[in-house]
Amino acid sequence: MKKLILPLMVTALLAGCNETTAVNNKDFSPEQKAQIEKIASQYIIEHPEVLVKASETLQKQQMQAQEQSAKQTVITYANKLVKNDKTPFVGPKDAKVNVIEFFDYQCMYCSKIAPIVKSLEQANPDVKFIFKETPIFASRWDASKYAADMGNWIFAHNGSAVYGKYHDAVFATGKDEGKLTKQDINSIATKLGVDTSKFDANNTFEENFQLFSELGFQGTPALIVMPTDNVTAKNVHIISGYDPKGLEKAIEEVKNSVK
Repeated sequence: MKKLILPLMVTALLAGCNETTAVNNKDFSPEQKAQIEKIASQYIIEHPEVLVKASETLQKQQMQAQEQSAKQTVITYANKLVKNDKTPFVGPKDAKVNVIEFFDYQCMYCSKIAPIVKSLEQANPDVKFIFKETPIFASRWDASKYAADMGNWIFAHNGSAVYGKYHDAVFATGKDEGKLTKQDINSIATKLGVDTSKFDANNTFEENFQLFSELGFQGTPALIVMPTDNVTAKNVHIISGYDPKGLEKAIEEVKNSVK
């Protein structure tokens, strides 16, 4: 019986006891409470895996709560995510399924997932891939902000096809973590026929930062897979970080849900 009672007691302590829990129950004297706490403390010392399990459980619960909150925010801002004409995209404008990526050209994991996103574009020509320029490293590396502004400017003046080539070419340099330069960016744009002398950098990504913050994202890449219409918590998928298999599975599931 002792083996059963002690883990339960420890679980209660780790969960945060209140006036209704056994340790603080008025039926126990101060001496009894002290003895219970001593036993529980000794159990934790002898079984440190309890703390690890409790920490993992708490972390999982926090992540699930954060994801549910983010999904509700996606529903609230669905139109801004999938129907913003100022946001660069590749694929059919009237697609039923969308992949939205918040990214930074100087982010190592954004660079790592870029070719995977490209392959998924090619494998899913009926899906709209939306690129939310989010230069989170702008304060550290000037090229982060410059590349983001250039991308939005190219989309606004040259359209989706040219933007897609620019986007792929920047990542294809393999220059992340501060290695990318303004010269690299201008060279890529010029080769695509863009007149960079007319380029106007005007922080075109501010709205993306607001959405990024509202969604509770902590870093890039952050991806959302969702339908264009009838958006619910069940058909929204959020992929934080580098998760190729998770992204591929999410696209498949949302496509199946809109058939």
